[in-house]
Amino acid sequence: MKCKLMKDGMAQGNFKVSMRKSGSGQIRKGFAAMFLLAGLLGMTACGQDSLQTAPAGEQTETDVSDNKEDAEAAEALDTAVQAGEDAAGDNGEDGSPEEDAKASGNGADAESGSGTADGVVTETQCVQEIDALRKTEPVQPAQTELLTEMARCVTFARILDEKGVLFSEMDANRQGMLRAQVFREVLSEETAFSGAIPFQDGGEEYEADRLIPVSEAVNFMQEVYGLSDFTRGEHFEQIEDGFILWSFGDGEPWEIMEHMQFFENDSYFLLTGPAFYEDNGGSTMYKGYADLLLQKNPDSRYGVTMVYGRYRDEKVNISSVDVSSELPAGNGKTYSGNNLTDGDYATVWVEGVSGTGEGESVTLHLASPRSVFGVQICNGYTADADLYEKNGKVSKVRVDFGGGNVLERSIGGYGFEGADPETLAQMNLNRVELEAPVVTDTVTITITEVEKGTKYDDTCISEVRVY
Repeated sequence: MKCKLMKDGMAQGNFKVSMRKSGSGQIRKGFAAMFLLAGLLGMTACGQDSLQTAPAGEQTETDVSDNKEDAEAAEALDTAVQAGEDAAGDNGEDGSPEEDAKASGNGADAESGSGTADGVVTETQCVQEIDALRKTEPVQPAQTELLTEMARCVTFARILDEKGVLFSEMDANRQGMLRAQVFREVLSEETAFSGAIPFQDGGEEYEADRLIPVSEAVNFMQEVYGLSDFTRGEHFEQIEDGFILWSFGDGEPWEIMEHMQFFENDSYFLLTGPAFYEDNGGSTMYKGYADLLLQKNPDSRYGVTMVYGRYRDEKVNISSVDVSSELPAGNGKTYSGNNLTDGDYATVWVEGVSGTGEGESVTLHLASPRSVFGVQICNGYTADADLYEKNGKVSKVRVDFGGGNVLERSIGGYGFEGADPETLAQMNLNRVELEAPVVTDTVTITITEVEKGTKYDDTCISEVRVY
């Protein structure tokens, strides 16, 4: 069982799903009926693996035929389906999808649309709404804390990509990863989701820290994130007696949206901002701009439902680079300022003065005045581990964004023998950013302190990016 120790001290847990018989050998009818609905939705069948979902991190598979517990799970699922049918018959219900969904007690009424945003939206519609909202002025909604929490769960779960994700059609693995992050927030103190889903301590009877009712979890995820069903991923969510068994574990990476801006029209909210990959080892990498679209929905407990998300490859175009000095070309290699923006971590700018280069600078000229949050610096000679160690790297910089907006920051990084350029780059990416964006067309980076290399005085920077 795994979890992630975040930089704020909180942890992300993983959870398993397998169906077992209770001590009496019977499955509770509410739990059984939930799986009857799952069958109607095409989730699974009696002979398949246990329900699974994938939190962020490693993936595991279990062969049901080799696992006695999962063999019992298949038998339990048969019992669950029969119990659900019996429950419907006992209550005089006709077995229609709408009534079966209500009989399950999970609140996820697929036929009536309860708890989901009004109307079906397509990916094309979502992209059009995002493009339109981005042309409006930012706002400060009354529910900023809640919207931020909803966005935090999505980015921390690492389910976004450049292709875009329509939440109503989210695949099973992403669903599991998002549930894992939501549960972490629900079980944490002082978050907008704290206590939003009822839970209880696992106690000695269950091998878990917390017990989360399946029906409550399904209902919450449908209302708030538009997940239409409870589908399995490649990680197990362990379920007993109608509860998801939850436990905390060790650390995993995360992604985070910073400098979030809010846009609003009559039907939607847009949350957008630069996003970064981070981990407990100190690595950080720019992912692009995160765009999250939320539809206003009076049937949701919070009045909104997340419908779409993506990473947008938002680049601030740098038209030219001026440097105060550069090492002359040699051995077929150049060390000019143009190497800073070529997208290649194996090429570098090397200052060209005697000594270690304190006081040398790089000036980035943007193609046009732009709203800028910060700059990302790939520190050192990251072509290979040997060159990285032999040459110097920057330990402190001053960054001038214009208009009196000047920051001084320590930066760093590390390498190890055998690391390739991509790996070295990930370990040496540093961000210097403002608290609020400024409009500028020039960014100047000045070296104020360096760490000498083991062989050369030259100080190197591989790449820079403005965002």
